[in-house]
Amino acid sequence: VEGAVITYLIGRKKEHYLDLLDSFASLSRHFLRRWPYPVVVFHEGLKPEQMERLRRMHANLRFHRLDRGFLFPPDHVDLNNVPKIIGGHATVGYRHMCRFFSGTMFTYPLLDEYSWFWRLDSDSFILGDILEDPFLAMAKGGYVYGYMGLGREDDYLTTGLWNATQAYRAAAGLSSTNTPLLDHFVDPTTGEWDRTYFYTNFEIGHLPFFRSEAYQAYFRHLDKEGGFYYYRWGDAPIR
Repeated sequence: VEGAVITYLIGRKKEHYLDLLDSFASLSRHFLRRWPYPVVVFHEGLKPEQMERLRRMHANLRFHRLDRGFLFPPDHVDLNNVPKIIGGHATVGYRHMCRFFSGTMFTYPLLDEYSWFWRLDSDSFILGDILEDPFLAMAKGGYVYGYMGLGREDDYLTTGLWNATQAYRAAAGLSSTNTPLLDHFVDPTTGEWDRTYFYTNFEIGHLPFFRSEAYQAYFRHLDKEGGFYYYRWGDAPIR
């Protein structure tokens, strides 16, 4: 499929790189040998020898060091109100990642030439041969988004997210008739979102949808609320 790319994002920790080696080896073995799609690795400072080790597995591989705009919260976020860690795991860097995958990745200039993305995390592992090209299946079926499974987010990690979403729906004039998928995950007795989310560590999407004004306007609304940094809103529930 023309215009398709596989993406990774890796942090600075050594264990992230070691996981990426295993993930990339499994991807190469079970998929890329049959369909050698380009792969982009966003990173915060991989060393040349680390990049070279990965290139030996797959020639069509690009590395991109993320710029300052990714590594710092936007100006409207009050840093005095940003907790250093949330839930024992979500550092500020982790929350940068959540924001990136929720919206800024889709308009990142490096991806302008692509129409489809398959996101994998450094700890996403392909355990067997993939016998059908998922990009082709998505394109033939006219699908916009493909995911591995559903989960349910912890309540404390969604503080204010549903209220912000409801405020956006009201401001944009959206009702249940034009957001039918969302209403599958709303409790009919309370009218509250049940905190269901799509697992995003193995997802495929059509980039024109995520670049569209309809999606980006919602992302901008959430971003202005600052919830990515104040509460650790994740990209999974925002999907």
